[in-house]
Amino acid sequence: MITYVVRRVAPLVGLAAILAVLVNLQEVPAVGADAWLHLRLGQEFLDGWSLAHPGHLGVYDTATWYPTQWASQVAMAWVDDRLGIGGVMWLTGTVILLVPVVLYLVCRRHAAPLPTVLAVALAVGAAAPGFSARPQVVSYVLIAVVMGAWLETARDARPRWWLIALTWVWVPIHGMWIVGITIGVATVVGMALTREHERGVLLRLAAVPVLSTLVTVATPIGLHVVDSVTGVSSRNGALTEWDPPDLTSPNSLILGLMIVVVLVVRLRGGALDWPTLMLLGLAMAWGVYTLRTTIVAAVMLAPLLAMALQNLVPSVGRPGRREVAVIAATAVLGSAVMALVAAQRDDEPVVAAWVDERLDAMPAGTKVLNDWELGHYTMSRHPQVQLVMHGYVDMFTEDELERNLRIAKLEPEWDTSVADLDADYGFVDPDTPLGYALVHQLGWTEVEGDDDYVLLTPPDAD
Repeated sequence: MITYVVRRVAPLVGLAAILAVLVNLQEVPAVGADAWLHLRLGQEFLDGWSLAHPGHLGVYDTATWYPTQWASQVAMAWVDDRLGIGGVMWLTGTVILLVPVVLYLVCRRHAAPLPTVLAVALAVGAAAPGFSARPQVVSYVLIAVVMGAWLETARDARPRWWLIALTWVWVPIHGMWIVGITIGVATVVGMALTREHERGVLLRLAAVPVLSTLVTVATPIGLHVVDSVTGVSSRNGALTEWDPPDLTSPNSLILGLMIVVVLVVRLRGGALDWPTLMLLGLAMAWGVYTLRTTIVAAVMLAPLLAMALQNLVPSVGRPGRREVAVIAATAVLGSAVMALVAAQRDDEPVVAAWVDERLDAMPAGTKVLNDWELGHYTMSRHPQVQLVMHGYVDMFTEDELERNLRIAKLEPEWDTSVADLDADYGFVDPDTPLGYALVHQLGWTEVEGDDDYVLLTPPDAD
């Protein structure tokens, strides 16, 4: 009885605990959260923006750009229109809950419940920084699905043609569809290196990632899908999430632990097979590439870790209908609790009341010099305002992005750049370098403010 509880019941309780923690972490997006930016873009698409030729959010961003996640943004904006920010919290929170649930089901096909829940818990810990109200959380779920499919292919050498359709669906959801293709390539290369499969088998398997790549152009933005992924490479440096990861951060340390355990356990039991080795190498590459792709690595490593840990415990076979039903019921319950939590928290203020009142009163076309972080909430809830800075770098030309960075960091000639903006107001945090410099160096005047935000007018304002 005790053995049954430890091996069968405790892991399901552990999965429920993971979901409970994730539910508790969901909050109304902060003023600088990307969720607000996606809500604004989604609303613009609902209001008639063309996918092939989308517009701009103001006079300060003029680059040619193509949407990479318009379907997610439209869904978020549609829910926001009908249920408010609480509905958005529930929608994105439910997708976040699907990450450990889907990972559990994927891992469970290769390992017993106990190593499965341990692998999922570590993966969630490593991926936690990426669990926010953004379209990319859908990509984490799909990466788990693709990993599961290719691990099955490595086992039975059968092509999963449905992965091509999945890629086509993925393209308008989020730009990480390319990760799924790399997983396929790594698996096929690994299977080729085993020299256990005929050339015809390998060619059929290789056709899946090849056709998955080709089908991406059969979406509403056509060939521009390539530009949507590569076109902003020169501007990504402006975002901290594209910086190399801090290898001493908690999530990087968890990733390192997962990698070490996979290597040590698998090597003790014999040499690593080529497909696993290629997927492990790919996960490590994504893990050190950028801060944002450490989450990709965590999701990829979960089934590899579960498979390694399985070598330490007795096998219990694949999940049956009862176990799957319990997992599904746990996920549904988690989503329901998420809805209750979101409903309780959706009226929490994001900014002080005076901020919304002042911004609401500004006529359409009012130009506002803002701190970078303050742009997202403002553009979502006060779309008539023309903001200088926001985090959707695709929309800015390189010159415009350099201008924003120069102003934000007070680099040489920043004051000239400010004057060229001809802004009507400044909306900044008084404790930032820009907030302090506008008042004490350029003589901007405070209209209203508090410890967090201040509304300013330039010296030549009427």
